[in-house]
Amino acid sequence: MSQATTNVYAGIIAQFQRLTLFIERILNSTFSQKYNPFYYHGALPNFFLWVLFISGLLLFAYYNPTLEGAYPSLEYMTKQIPSGALFRALHRYAADGMMIFVLLHFFRVWFTDRYREYRILPWITGVILITVLYLAGLTGYMLIWDSESVALTYMTVNFLNSIPGIGSSLASLLIGGDIVTDYTLTRYLFLHLGIPASMLFLLWWHYLRITRPVTNAPLVLNLMLFGGLLVACGLWPVGIGEAPNLATPSASIEVDWLYMLPHGMLANGASPFLAWVVLLGIPVAMLLLPYLQKKQFRGQFAQVVNENCTGCSLCYHDCPYEAIEMMDRDDDTRFKRIAVVDPGRCANCGLCVGACAFKAIEIPRMNTERVFKEIQVALGSAQS
Repeated sequence: MSQATTNVYAGIIAQFQRLTLFIERILNSTFSQKYNPFYYHGALPNFFLWVLFISGLLLFAYYNPTLEGAYPSLEYMTKQIPSGALFRALHRYAADGMMIFVLLHFFRVWFTDRYREYRILPWITGVILITVLYLAGLTGYMLIWDSESVALTYMTVNFLNSIPGIGSSLASLLIGGDIVTDYTLTRYLFLHLGIPASMLFLLWWHYLRITRPVTNAPLVLNLMLFGGLLVACGLWPVGIGEAPNLATPSASIEVDWLYMLPHGMLANGASPFLAWVVLLGIPVAMLLLPYLQKKQFRGQFAQVVNENCTGCSLCYHDCPYEAIEMMDRDDDTRFKRIAVVDPGRCANCGLCVGACAFKAIEIPRMNTERVFKEIQVALGSAQS
């Protein structure tokens, strides 16, 4: 990128960071630092995922995936089963909550520059996870099979048909043939259950390069969020629309922009081409982002000061990227072990510098004294 573009990009990132610090101060005063949701943006989606699994299994027990049975089964859940409407609302708002925190996690990783080189694997798997979550949410809306769900199905089929060459094949793959049948809802149910099941493997892959990932938020924070879900369920209960009519589907749909971005664009007059550009352009841009910028400190990694290293292994235990190993020493010192840095894994994050009490490890671009000065400046800016 040109220098002017780089400067503009850096300015945008700086504004995001200032906004984050402002929001963090507000949340710290409300929740305290221990329970600030901003500090668990990567773990909280897992909480919502478990809420989705549990509530989804209960709904699955009553769902009838046929054209004649789907709507009555949802209506029965909503109006006849004790707490059935509550579980439907929990499922709906947990899905929105999960997507919100996933996007928050994405933006935090992006503007803190934690997505390149040694972090490319978590970034790529994160993009796949967002895509998978989007597809799971979309098929969930289709499974309701009221008049709006039928309209959503027809809109999706027309959207797929707009792709030259392969569009009709993709549409047939989605609905299980040339027309909507019982197999259509069976296909939706398979996708809606199978896609989230794949998340467990994708999450393992996502955490693969991180030695101590934070996968669970504190219990108190989870309980507060669950209470928030219950409040949302009470204030905005989830109902069910009119019975489906395949001949005359609903003329409009209630758009959930978290899961129906292209459908919302189409409903507001956008062309299918523009909707496809946005739908495909966002994940492609996310995948290419780590490769579009040159790493400013490429090739640099932590350096061990041999004469100061005592072999205490504090840096080894604190490194989240398994970039440090403790090896036996072969020089004439009273210490038996020494830290050795793997350049291919070192993230230049500086955690090892903060862990070392003996000034035995340094980042070439930033020595210990400079790190402490920047920390003090940052703390002063956050308190002002």
